Amino acid sequence: MRLRRLTENALTAGAFTPDLMKARTEHGSAFTHFLDLPILLLIVTLGALKPSDWHLFFAGLLLALVIAIALMIIVPRLYPRVS
Repeated sequence: MRLRRLTENALTAGAFTPDLMKARTEHGSAFTHFLDLPILLLIVTLGALKPSDWHLFFAGLLLALVIAIALMIIVPRLYPRVS
């Protein structure tokens, strides 16, 4: 919600605001954004496989975290920030 409000303020101003630029550099929101799809894939996979123990869950969770970290590092390099 905060990022949406900051984006709307920047659109109204017609340029990137300092608050929006600062918010875009925060890594917490980027990590959770990139974690959504791997976790969804984990949920669907576990629902389809119906494992009898927790090993597959923890292995999938570790893989989802690694994928999210990799995406958080790779994707911003593909789309450089406007300065």
